[in-house]
Amino acid sequence: MVSSKRLAPKAITTAPVEDAWLATSAARDALPPRRKPYWHPLDKGLHVGYYKGARSSTWHARFFVGAGRYEETRLGATDDTHHADGHTVLDYAQAVVRALDWRKQHDAARVPANGSMRTAGKHRVRTDKLDEISVAWQRERPDLDLRLVGFFMRLKQASFMHEQRVTAIADAVGVNVGELHVLLALRRVGAPYAMRPTDLFRALLVTSGAMSKRIDGLENMRLVAREADAKNQRGLNIVLTREGVKVADAAILRIAEGLAVLRKAMGMSQAEIREMDGYLRRLSFEAD
Repeated sequence: MVSSKRLAPKAITTAPVEDAWLATSAARDALPPRRKPYWHPLDKGLHVGYYKGARSSTWHARFFVGAGRYEETRLGATDDTHHADGHTVLDYAQAVVRALDWRKQHDAARVPANGSMRTAGKHRVRTDKLDEISVAWQRERPDLDLRLVGFFMRLKQASFMHEQRVTAIADAVGVNVGELHVLLALRRVGAPYAMRPTDLFRALLVTSGAMSKRIDGLENMRLVAREADAKNQRGLNIVLTREGVKVADAAILRIAEGLAVLRKAMGMSQAEIREMDGYLRRLSFEAD
């Protein structure tokens, strides 16, 4: 662990307080700008950091998560040029308090409701390659708030993992994943399980050509049939056959079983899942 004496410039090593070289704006003025924060230890594995760039300065925190890696976060702007307000602009003492609170919140997330650390490891938040990307950007551009970049990368990863599971289920029931989406779309509208081709490709966000190819494949397997629309003699409906209903039901049952296993592994309550869904809905509405 690097001590403050090794990082502090000689001009301020005589400060009466060990970390006074970060505690006052006058002491921080003596520090040259650099690409990485100046770190000072607060607790075992926990550091508060001061980043000084050419045009701005910010407070950061990090703690050791193992395997030579740290998890890092931006705490707020410093009071080098503005008065501290305790919210977006922090003095040194406020930065220390926020770093300690951040660590406490992280530790709390690792402990289950019954307080038992024996099972906490099963549901603890683990670092991965996406964390490394976020930390790398925080290190290289600590003047920018890029936390949502990591959030969207994690959403993309979760979507990819879900599609992998659905693809495996499609293989198990004898269709490809695109064809499975057609079967499920028809099944969920209810009897007589019929939709127009136009409604299908709009619902599944694919082109009409891609949808025609999927329908042809399913029709060859006798899982769907093209039937005349009783309300429009010039129109056609795509209808699930009895075998198509069986395949769709078998697939949705496997999906439900897989989601139950995933929900148990996540260790989240129904209330937490609803809360998460609410945040994602808010994000979707803002994107629109």
